[in-house]
Amino acid sequence: MAEELKVVDNASRESTNLSPVNKIEIYSFFDPFNKDCFKLSAIISKLRIEYNQYIRIRHILNPSLKVLTKCQAQSTSDFDNIALAYKAAELQGRLRAERFIHLMQNEIIPKKDIITEEMICNCIKNAGLDYDVFKEDLQKNKLTESLKIDLHIAREMEIEQAPSLVFFSEDVHEEGLKVEGLYPYHIYTYIINELMGCPIEKELPPNLETYIQSKQLVTMEELLTIYEWPEKLLVKELKKLALQQKVEKLNYPDGEFWQSKMPKK
Repeated sequence: MAEELKVVDNASRESTNLSPVNKIEIYSFFDPFNKDCFKLSAIISKLRIEYNQYIRIRHILNPSLKVLTKCQAQSTSDFDNIALAYKAAELQGRLRAERFIHLMQNEIIPKKDIITEEMICNCIKNAGLDYDVFKEDLQKNKLTESLKIDLHIAREMEIEQAPSLVFFSEDVHEEGLKVEGLYPYHIYTYIINELMGCPIEKELPPNLETYIQSKQLVTMEELLTIYEWPEKLLVKELKKLALQQKVEKLNYPDGEFWQSKMPKK
């Protein structure tokens, strides 16, 4: 376990008022084009389901030169630069911004599609964001300043790769723990339990239909992570939903996906 963790100075955290209930603060640094970051999103979803009352997660697009260069190379203007689009989406709420980036990854990773302004427009609207406000926010200089703040946080935490998760307890005198790369789910739950230092009651996931409807597009691997069912049982349940015209199976070069045919609630 010691080889998988690195200590991070607590001074690198942003000042924030935590709630009276003990919370683990998690900084998640991601690269929107990285497959491991895409896979980690399933683990983060499961952590949110089981430990929602104990954790607070902040997603930060890793503002390294390598990642920002990829974002620039994939764009023809500010309107289809995914780094700037994510920062503009954040101005309407971090959870909605996370939803936006998840929808974008659904487009660019399994399908290997090129980012377009139309794709961003669709993902913005499907994430519940106001597109007109988003376009106005894209023109603001403070987006670049916001990226600089993220870069400062990443440097302070010595982030060298994505994905990386940095865990902090509520005790501001305690150092953080950094996990670089992708690891099995139990590694992350072990850290949360250790930092909490008391018994934790986990929540159960929603039913399969509800989960797929909320995510719209999911991988088989993600569903196996969330539900921990035998694969045969999961396939059986998915086929039931397919027969009910609630989901459909999609095959992409990177694997098997299931898409909801129900509108997002």
